[in-house]
Amino acid sequence: MTQVVIGTAGHIDHGKTTLVKALTGTDTDRLREEKERGMTIDLGFAFLTENITIIDVPGHEKFIRNMVAGVSTVQIALVTIAADDGIMPQTREHIDILNLLGCKLGCIALTKIDLIRDPEWIELIESDIKDYAKGTFLEKAPLVKVSGETGEGIEELKSTLINLANEAGEMDDRGFFRLYVDRAFTMKGFGTVATGTVVSGSLRIGNRVEVIPGGKVVKVRGLQSHGINVEKVRIGDRAAVNLAGLEKRLLKRGSQLSEPGYLTPVTRLGTEIFLLPATKKTIKNEQRVRIHVGTEEVMGRVYLTSETRRKKLIPGQRSTALIRLEKKVAAAVNDPIIIRFYSPSETIGGGKILDIQPPKHWAECQKWLSSLNNLDEKAIREKYINSSLNYPKRVSEWSKRWQISPDKISLFLDELDVTYLGPPSDPLVTFQSSLSNQINEYINRVNRFHDKKPWSKGIGLDDLRQQLDFSEDLFSYITQRLESEKEITISDGIVRRFGFKIELKGERKILAEKVMRMFKDSEFIPLSSLELGSILSIPEKGILEIVHILKNEDKIVEVNRALWLDAKNFELLRQKVKQFFKTQSSMTVNDFKELTKTTRKHAIPMLEFLDEQQITRREGNIRVTG
Repeated sequence: MTQVVIGTAGHIDHGKTTLVKALTGTDTDRLREEKERGMTIDLGFAFLTENITIIDVPGHEKFIRNMVAGVSTVQIALVTIAADDGIMPQTREHIDILNLLGCKLGCIALTKIDLIRDPEWIELIESDIKDYAKGTFLEKAPLVKVSGETGEGIEELKSTLINLANEAGEMDDRGFFRLYVDRAFTMKGFGTVATGTVVSGSLRIGNRVEVIPGGKVVKVRGLQSHGINVEKVRIGDRAAVNLAGLEKRLLKRGSQLSEPGYLTPVTRLGTEIFLLPATKKTIKNEQRVRIHVGTEEVMGRVYLTSETRRKKLIPGQRSTALIRLEKKVAAAVNDPIIIRFYSPSETIGGGKILDIQPPKHWAECQKWLSSLNNLDEKAIREKYINSSLNYPKRVSEWSKRWQISPDKISLFLDELDVTYLGPPSDPLVTFQSSLSNQINEYINRVNRFHDKKPWSKGIGLDDLRQQLDFSEDLFSYITQRLESEKEITISDGIVRRFGFKIELKGERKILAEKVMRMFKDSEFIPLSSLELGSILSIPEKGILEIVHILKNEDKIVEVNRALWLDAKNFELLRQKVKQFFKTQSSMTVNDFKELTKTTRKHAIPMLEFLDEQQITRREGNIRVTG
């Protein structure tokens, strides 16, 4: 059987602690002040069986913060209602909190039954309880009449709780170790100890954990569960973790212990919140409230982001919201939150975390969170992936984004029918329909380029990626795929349609032949498009098109943006220069003019081109071999 945590709930003096003692034999009032005042102030812990922990929480309104810390990890609620009082204010608030935290199972204990001898009164109280429970997780919960003083009904209650524990099942596991700290103290000879319920993963002696906030990574010196030394604790276990080399001041209720690298303290939470129908309070935009996350309480301001642009939330309404916290808190997507009014303290609502990294700009943040309103978890994850289709994230990145281990996230992503791209060890995540559209857009861009510039070999890889606005990883994947499928050809950083050739027909072909003859006849004297156009009585634009085609066919070379030379003549020139340096150590401009029969007007740009090609190298006013 897996470990199960039961949490008590109920109004002050409704017999929670007495009931726990009757069930387990343990007095959970451990503080002197608790014993003197006769009420629970802080959390207490007892064990119903080896697999079932009971957390006893305070009922007094002043200690609701401690109560929320206690029930943040419970799977089953044991709600106590005294037969002589019936449903009281803290009863309602505790049930509201459990509802908001997503508690699914519960049992109602009608306590102090020994004080009431009127059957009609008991029937009236039971009727009130059933009416109030409608619409809550307690609607079908068993009700057991008990007395902690006489023992009446205790065995029946114990049996009921064990049966519920068998129904509880596993807690949702994120795949990495995580524990909400509800107590921290120092033991002489051992050092700092943190206690809490393991809400995810497992932990062994010798493992390293990160203390959040703070970020200090320390080694686990020892572990206890149910008061017994153990080698390992896992999800659902009550655990005491002895941490080596950690000062007590760095650890408190509200801290978390985590496998390093998964949780990041934040001050901005994208949330979906809900205001209790029974509350008389509203939440206005920018209102300051108390936020409970795990075992931590922090002040924050609420900024409503629903599509209706509402300025306040009234009882019974739901909305997405950005919450700005006044100090950093470690949180994860889907963590439940409780919202309490600032003053007087009162539970008014709750919700869950949708995003721990919402967009920084308000307009983007509002649009993004609004788009997640009223969506189920699967639809929200689809929204996340759709929001980064041109820059798809890897499995490891989604793992960090959603605070779920890579092996767990893979199982979850498979439910979304995603497609994985690239190396199996850490692939990109996208949707097949999106990938198909992106591939088509890639091909269309290449084809449009050829239509627009038929004289060009193709489009540069960098230019194409920028036009498509794809991440380098996605662009590289599609490029390799299309090349292997013979849709495109890559050469010298240029992309072209597979089988594409520059073709000249009709008058353009005749013009190109005339231009080539002129280049050949000019020998080592480069020609400009302006000169060619003037000689042939053709606009320069028409000549430029022909020149670019000839260049892309490697028939001419571009000396600079204005001058071109026949490619074969350039090769002859290269050989001439190479031969020159066999007998001479340096070359002057006049030497080059003599060698090529050119004027200074053309000699200088030709020498600069030779320098670029590393055929020559300039040293002052002379050239040496490159």
